[in-house]
Amino acid sequence: MAAKKVFVAPAIKSGISKEKLLKEIEKKAYEIFLKRNGKDGNDLTDWLEAEKIVKKQYKV
Repeated sequence: MAAKKVFVAPAIKSGISKEKLLKEIEKKAYEIFLKRNGKDGNDLTDWLEAEKIVKKQYKV
């Protein structure tokens, strides 16, 4: 009998919960926003940059 492949979310493999990962991304995005002097209009860019930074930090 062949072994079943089971998908494991990257956040789980790295030992961080999905909720904690999202909170960390949110926090980092806000820091990026503040570094831009709180100017509106770049929320998606801030989020994607934060996501990249946090995922690299947690090796996700």
